[in-house]
Amino acid sequence: MTTIPSSILLVISGLAATYVFLRFLLTFTQDAKEPPALETAIPFLSPMIGMRKKGKFYVDLRDKFNLPIYTLRIPLIRLYIINSTELIPIAQRQVRTLDFAPMKAKVAMNVMGASPDGRKILVRDQNGVEDFSYAIMFDKAIHPAVTPGPQLDAMNKLSVQKVSEALETLASQAPRPLRLFEWVKKEITFATTEAVYGPKNPFSDAKIQEAYWKFEPGIITLLLDLYPNLLARESVQARKDIVDAFNDYFVSRGHEQGSAFVQAHHRHKIDQGVTGKDVARFEIGGIIAILSNTTPAAFWVLYHAISDATALEECRREIIACCRVDGDICTLDITEVKASCPILLSILKESLRFHGIGTSVRVVTQDHGGMVMIPGPVQHSSKPAYGENVGEFQHKRFVRSPERKRPTPIAFRGFGGGSTLCPGRHFATTEVLTFVALMIVRFDFEPTKGEWICPKTDKAGMQGTIAPPNEDVKVQIAPATGELAGKKWNVVLSGSDKGIELSVEDIQ
Repeated sequence: MTTIPSSILLVISGLAATYVFLRFLLTFTQDAKEPPALETAIPFLSPMIGMRKKGKFYVDLRDKFNLPIYTLRIPLIRLYIINSTELIPIAQRQVRTLDFAPMKAKVAMNVMGASPDGRKILVRDQNGVEDFSYAIMFDKAIHPAVTPGPQLDAMNKLSVQKVSEALETLASQAPRPLRLFEWVKKEITFATTEAVYGPKNPFSDAKIQEAYWKFEPGIITLLLDLYPNLLARESVQARKDIVDAFNDYFVSRGHEQGSAFVQAHHRHKIDQGVTGKDVARFEIGGIIAILSNTTPAAFWVLYHAISDATALEECRREIIACCRVDGDICTLDITEVKASCPILLSILKESLRFHGIGTSVRVVTQDHGGMVMIPGPVQHSSKPAYGENVGEFQHKRFVRSPERKRPTPIAFRGFGGGSTLCPGRHFATTEVLTFVALMIVRFDFEPTKGEWICPKTDKAGMQGTIAPPNEDVKVQIAPATGELAGKKWNVVLSGSDKGIELSVEDIQ
């Protein structure tokens, strides 16, 4: 009879004892008042294994257990995952008990590479605001610059101008092949940063554009501080290049010629005591905010508008109705597009729903070690909120109609919500709508493969809220035929102090 070596028996005994201890620890420390704990087969480790599936993990748990809220126990942290749409506004009202500011501070410290003095600024009290005053007061500081009105209009007008110029250049080259995502990324990056940073925009240097897209994939590694100099070496070097460029920008007072947004952001940093290169390091957060999600959003809205013949025809009809023709000049007012193109706006919101991967996170301040999470994919795949066809892309889903049930507004997490509501949503939306509207009225598109094949997104990282495509889409573009063919284009933004209803907060 074969005997098991004592060393193997010792290992098995040790593993068994560890498992029993962890099982006891999990059971003993789980309060009866807490939401039920799931994924406990291997205490504290099963959730971490499951999280490799990203957003699908939370969708699978919702479908399997059908709980309004549950707990995931991982080492040192309790994660409270909200499934129920009804619980979302309740959680969002607890702005001090469930606080996003600590997460902002964590991002600033690690992702931006703040200095020791900069880290102290991020977690201190100031002006009567307890803990994390920098993050809490940031939204108030930039609010006038990103709220519909003259300051936002000025930034939007420059963005519209840059998008229009890019399409004039493209029109002069058509017909030609185009790698859609690559081209969108290049043009949106330039137009966005020109509008925000002004004539001394560091992103006018192609090397800085390239540096940002090298930096972005390492954001999660930097955030978790997982040996970044080893595991995210390219991102660390790219961040240094960006910081050096922006240090020159601020030292030369380039921000004084920039938008009201960058001026307000800079003023907030100085008022909070940020000095030296930390002024440039702290700008990393603003760059991520304006670029990481706008680019994939623009790509997906354009893709879904041109790959469906019915959607393309309906959108073109809406946009052409907004055009004013005088001789050989066609004037398009983007303010009119925002107000009078419900199908185009619906495609934008449906793109954010269908390809959204973001999760709203808040720290439980009165119970250290707890975090509340609202996974966007859970809400965006909810049949009660969106109907039985929730798994399909429906370009008219958000068009108001008496024949169609309106999606539950609180379940739309395309721009976050509550204290994590995206402050730049109106700027980004105007830019994306401008870009897509001009593309679809000025060009015809044919897929080089002969048919439209929607790219998958399962390789997307977790640093953004909208998944980019796994691979690019190659198309052949040509000047659009029809009633506006051959016209010269004049694109304007007349301005408005009223924003679009993009989130439940805008509706309320």
